[in-house]
Amino acid sequence: MKILALITIVLSVSSCYSQKQELLKSANSENATFTSEKIAPIKQNTNLGKTMSGKVEIGHLNWKEFSGRYDVDIEMGDGQSYNGVMSFRMKKDSIFWFSITASIGFQIAKGIIQNDTLQILDLLNKHYYSVPLNLLQENTQLPARISALQRLFTGEVLSDAVYYNEADSSFRGDNAFYSGYRVQFYPSNYVSQNAINDDVNGRKLWADYGERLSLENPDHNVSMETKLILKNALNTIRLNVRLKTYSFEPIPSYPFNVPSSYTPINIW
Repeated sequence: MKILALITIVLSVSSCYSQKQELLKSANSENATFTSEKIAPIKQNTNLGKTMSGKVEIGHLNWKEFSGRYDVDIEMGDGQSYNGVMSFRMKKDSIFWFSITASIGFQIAKGIIQNDTLQILDLLNKHYYSVPLNLLQENTQLPARISALQRLFTGEVLSDAVYYNEADSSFRGDNAFYSGYRVQFYPSNYVSQNAINDDVNGRKLWADYGERLSLENPDHNVSMETKLILKNALNTIRLNVRLKTYSFEPIPSYPFNVPSSYTPINIW
């Protein structure tokens, strides 16, 4: 299994495959209807923005720590498909710890994002990767901020501010976050799709969200299913994740250490 490509997909960055494939049609998603009234920037800690029909939540959740397990299915651009389990532990805007287990039951990789650095252990080949997030974003031309990566899986607005665009009745992120970012909402006001259409670099990312947890605490109503599509001019990859178990209790530890027997690998 191509471990590095698998992990980078899970973390919403593009893989390095170059095989030609017919470009997919735009991913389907349910579109919410909004009025044409201009709204002010919606900040991360505000949660609400005004429309003609009153106030509308825009999808930011206020969980502090979140752990659980996803069932994962991946369709690679080379025609191969994989499935397995991703276990994760997240501290909001701070730590993203994960491990990936193959469908036959053995762990193949583990990693952590902390202190603006992504670290990965390839357990099959005993390789170790360490990549600063700014270098990751520079080379993949996709956002690699830890807050955005976490929200990609929980089903929240990726940027810290959202603006209403009267010209095409869309919600767009601040260009300081990422040019070409748009977000769509269900009538319930939860995020239905995060999308990045980067025509300059020829890269696209769509994340469509399904059922929510619907817990008593609305700040914990994360997405239970995410369908992610990554594509460039030559390749398209699909990733489906389904939340199976979860907890919002404090996480005692995020264990990660690099055995001395592992070989450091430079990606770029």
